[in-house]
Amino acid sequence: MSNNTMAAVSPQEKIGEETTDVFTPYVEYEAFNSIVDALQWKHIRKRAPICFRKSLHNRYMLANLVYLGYTIGLLIIDFNPAFTGSSSLETLTTAIINETFDETTTPLSILDEPVYTDDYVNKIYIGLAVVNIIIAALYVWTWRDRSWFDVVLVPEYLNHIQAGLYLWSALWYSKQDTLGGYYTMTVHRIELSASCVELCTAVGWMLTWYIAYTRTLGRGFTLDDPDTIAYMTTTSNTLIYFVYNIQINLRPEEYGSNMLYAYADILGFIGSVYYIFGTLRDDNWFWFLPVAGQYGVAVGRIEVVTKQLPKYGLPPIVITDICKRRRKKNASSDSSTTPDSELTNF
Repeated sequence: MSNNTMAAVSPQEKIGEETTDVFTPYVEYEAFNSIVDALQWKHIRKRAPICFRKSLHNRYMLANLVYLGYTIGLLIIDFNPAFTGSSSLETLTTAIINETFDETTTPLSILDEPVYTDDYVNKIYIGLAVVNIIIAALYVWTWRDRSWFDVVLVPEYLNHIQAGLYLWSALWYSKQDTLGGYYTMTVHRIELSASCVELCTAVGWMLTWYIAYTRTLGRGFTLDDPDTIAYMTTTSNTLIYFVYNIQINLRPEEYGSNMLYAYADILGFIGSVYYIFGTLRDDNWFWFLPVAGQYGVAVGRIEVVTKQLPKYGLPPIVITDICKRRRKKNASSDSSTTPDSELTNF
C-alpha cells in the first residue's frame, strides 16, 4: 500500500532543486519529450539517489516487501510438490484404509477418513501466520502523523484480528485427525471467521485509500494508478478466501481437494507486486514514464482549473470526534426544545 498524506511541496520549488526531506513527496517540475530523453544519464544521476533515499526511509516500502515475501511463501506451499505432497497423501490414505479394514468390514464414512498433516509444513504455516501479524503491525507503523483513534486505522486493527485468527488455526493444524473431527471442523470455523474479518479489512482499505490518495492526474479510480489494481486484486483475494471457507464448512469432505484458495494466493501475489509499484511511483522511480499517457507534461506544473481538489486527500477523522459531535448535537437540540411550562413570565 502506498500513503500519500505527507506534507505538501512548496509551489515555489525551482526546477533542478533537490529535495532534501525524505518524507516529502517528490514533485517533478521538468517535462520530458520521450523515454529516451528522460533516461539520459544526467537525469538518472540527479534523480536516482533522491529516489533511493526516499525508498530507504519509506515505511510502506518495508511493509510491502515483507508482504511480497509472505505471498511468495504461500505460493511455494501451494504449488511446490515437496510441500503439497498430493501423491504421498493418496498413498498414505489408501495404506491406512487397507491396513485397518478388510473386505468384510463396513466402509468408512467419508468424514471419518484421516487428514494428512505434515509437521514441517505445519511449522511453515505457523511461521507465515507470525509474519502476517508482523505485516499488520508494520502497516500501522507506516501511518505517520495520524492519531491512534483515526478512522483510517480501523482496517489496520481488523487486520490484526484476522492475522491472530489465522495464527490460532495454524497452531491447531497438527491436531486434525479426521475430516469431520472436532479440531478439523474448529479450524474451518476459525478460518471462516478470519476470512470474514479479512474481507471487511479489504473494504476498509479501499475507503481509507479514497480518503488518503493524492488528488492529481493519473491517480484515483483509474488503471493508471497501481494502487487501484492492487486493492482490486487484494479485495478479490479476500472474497475468494471467504467463498472457499464457506464451501469447506458446508462440505468438509472437500478439505484437501478444493484448491480454490490457490487462485486467491495468486491474486494476493499480484496485488503485492502492484503495491510495490505504487510505492515506487510515490518515490518518483517512474519519472521516465509519461504523465497520464502523455509526454511533454511536468506533473508539478499541472493545474486543475475546472474543479477545486484537495491535494493530499481528506482531513483526518478521529473516532472520538464523531462522539463529540453527537453530544454537541444532542445538547443543542435539548436547549432548543425547552418546554413552555419551564419558562417563567414576569
